[in-house]
Amino acid sequence: MKLIDLHCDTLSAILERQQGLFRNVCHFDLERAIGCGLKIQFMAIFVGPHPPSVALDMVCRQLEYYQEQLHINQNQIYGLKSIEDLQQHWTGAKLGTLLHLEGAEALGQDMQVLHFLYESGLRSMGLTWNPGNLLSGGIGDGPEASGLTPWGREVVEEMEKMGIILDAAHISVKGFFDLLEIYHKPLVVTHANSKAKCDHIRNLSDTQLLALSENGGIIGITQVNDFVVKKDQASVADLLDHISHIAELIGVKHIALGSDFDGADHIVMSGIEEYSTWPQLLKGRGFSDKEISMILFGNALTLMKKILK
Repeated sequence: MKLIDLHCDTLSAILERQQGLFRNVCHFDLERAIGCGLKIQFMAIFVGPHPPSVALDMVCRQLEYYQEQLHINQNQIYGLKSIEDLQQHWTGAKLGTLLHLEGAEALGQDMQVLHFLYESGLRSMGLTWNPGNLLSGGIGDGPEASGLTPWGREVVEEMEKMGIILDAAHISVKGFFDLLEIYHKPLVVTHANSKAKCDHIRNLSDTQLLALSENGGIIGITQVNDFVVKKDQASVADLLDHISHIAELIGVKHIALGSDFDGADHIVMSGIEEYSTWPQLLKGRGFSDKEISMILFGNALTLMKKILK
């Protein structure tokens, strides 16, 4: 079994706890991830809404820790930066970590910061966290939040040229549709679910999902309890309801995994190791072996090959 997961916040969690990536008390570590067949993990740098200089300092601290962990665990993992990396390592034993920036406050209004982060390994980025910033309105600003700013449009155009994956997980609804107008590669929503199944501000409406499918993009199904059901504890069956709904609406080829491990206290699974049960769970919902492979890794792999250089 192979797996690709599009979002975890483990990097900031282990930095705060001063723990390692190989074995820790978080939702995700390398020992369990490799054991369950994970091949690629998008690893987020998250700092929250801060002034650009403060945000950049926090980004650099996490970036340094990430690079230290790559070195310490070099026999188990590699930093995934290119199509060549994919071709070299996909059939091997090592796990690839793809560096993601969740919210681009650190850029300020300086494109050179984006280039610095790219040279440091960044290959995926979302423009906002929940609040808006210099690039766009955020989903936390409410349903009438503004879309992309002129500066945000410049950054998106540069990301496309550079081969950086564009994430729309936290952007405003207007910003989401602005991205679809100007970004000519497949868009990814790294961690969200269906608003029709659970009315959370971060979930996508059927209208958004249909637009995403027309773009050729994908949505990573998230484990966060509040995105699954409006009750104390969601079940795996509740989460599978989201997958079934999205598959019926726009097709299996637009579905991927986006756990948000270590980004929330209450998630459906106890940790990465429980992904080992997913082939059987999806089969129980009527998905074929080919469709299961698409959801677990194939769709994400296809998108990466279309964007990375």
